[in-house]
Amino acid sequence: MYFLTAVLPLFAALAPVFSAPLTESPFMGTIATPASNTPLSANTAFPFGYNVDNWCEEGYNNFKVFLTETAPTIDDVDSTGDIQNALYSFGQFTVANFGLPPSGTPPPSSLVVPDIGAEGPGFLAVVQIFTSCPGDVTQEIGIASVLVSMQ
Repeated sequence: MYFLTAVLPLFAALAPVFSAPLTESPFMGTIATPASNTPLSANTAFPFGYNVDNWCEEGYNNFKVFLTETAPTIDDVDSTGDIQNALYSFGQFTVANFGLPPSGTPPPSSLVVPDIGAEGPGFLAVVQIFTSCPGDVTQEIGIASVLVSMQ
């Protein structure tokens, strides 16, 4: 019983940390390709390039790529970095920094649009997940997006 009375206050003190809202990163990488208004056709590859921002000086930078109907905001992203209302997720990619060996899936130079039945304007969105930023912030999320034309 003593154990529970000693441990329960600790869990109560940590609860706000685990349920805290996401912190939006003040810095974000940039989508190099595709350019704005690029037409994306189903089952066709398009060039993809994303320049990570390593302002937290992490050994590895992780980011996820999505197709969305609207430009995503921090309110659309969950604690794992997923956009909840995304039309499609291309997956998570990892960039190694400082000469470290590759880890995870490296970013591809092109992506293939699946046949998702969507046409018209949409957004290619990148959610970068920063996990070791200064200031005792355990995780920050950054979002970049570019307008595309889904065909």
